[in-house]
Amino acid sequence: MEHLILGLLMLSPMTGYELQQFIKQNLSLICSHSAGSVQTALTKLEREGRITAAESTEGRRRKKTFSITPAGRAAFSDWVAQPMQADKVKNMELSRLFFLGLASPAERSAAIRDYIRQMEETDAMLRAIKARFEAVRQDPLPPGQDWDSIFRFQGYTIDYGIAAAQFELDWYKRLLCELEEKS
Repeated sequence: MEHLILGLLMLSPMTGYELQQFIKQNLSLICSHSAGSVQTALTKLEREGRITAAESTEGRRRKKTFSITPAGRAAFSDWVAQPMQADKVKNMELSRLFFLGLASPAERSAAIRDYIRQMEETDAMLRAIKARFEAVRQDPLPPGQDWDSIFRFQGYTIDYGIAAAQFELDWYKRLLCELEEKS
């Protein structure tokens, strides 16, 4: 969570609420968007000197806007430059599939149908994120960033998610057909 927040603050200063909402709308399939998770990470990053907070008042509301520090930029740069690790990507839900042979045929089919439904929802959510992403790319953006590179890799991430969801949908639909043919 800390590196994700540092990355978002590399793009623009944000309040805790803005960070939480961005994560909820765009990254909820990657990590938790709970206020507690975001606040815990912000507290840790501020204590480590990787971010700073500026307080302001709007009407009766106090607002705390977070910005990344040079130490935070260095920590983020070190992290993002590391090779991605395939062994870190785990899907514990596959353990249910592994043991699904212990369930009744009806329970197996129901579990797979429900998973297909969830993956269809995930696919729809990712496609909505992609549509929002494409709309944001058309808006004027603040200077100082290589927005083409930033958007290119964010687009790759969204495309990967859509392709992965489509793979799972196709795979589980074939599995369901196979199970129903053998019933």
